[in-house]
Amino acid sequence: MGRLRRRELIPEDEQVIAVIKEPKIVHGKFGRQVETKILVTGGDYRGTEFRDWFSFGLDKEDGEEFIPYGGPLYSLLAMVEPDIDEVLDDENLAEKKYQQFLKATVKKLDGFEITSRVGVRAPKNNPEKKRNALDPGTFGPYQDPEEGLDEMPDWPMTDKEAS
Repeated sequence: MGRLRRRELIPEDEQVIAVIKEPKIVHGKFGRQVETKILVTGGDYRGTEFRDWFSFGLDKEDGEEFIPYGGPLYSLLAMVEPDIDEVLDDENLAEKKYQQFLKATVKKLDGFEITSRVGVRAPKNNPEKKRNALDPGTFGPYQDPEEGLDEMPDWPMTDKEAS
């Protein structure tokens, strides 16, 4: 990876391979969120970096924070925490343990390689200030398509090799 970092706007629906950098839990005007830096590591937009945020849900009746099942934050955390359902469904999970779980899971995201489609977002009050974001439902762990091909047999196989 070179030392140049571009601030380009990646076109809508472009597929990228990227690395999550510097994930952290932040508080902002939209409540508590996980903030990440996304560094594109492959393709035409290699070296492009942008920030993205993943929001917690907030129960309107009691003000309790939650992670919406199947939402962008859930998908992000589930990539590195296979037991996320068991932990979050635990009725006896103490607040301290919940916060420790979140902190540890967010930390695991640092350096995690993903593939995703990219969207373009713009604030309603400033439509000219566009930015990139990962499209919800399209991101997941990156899997090298070439990996494991060395172990596959050459084609066409003979009848003897096929059995």
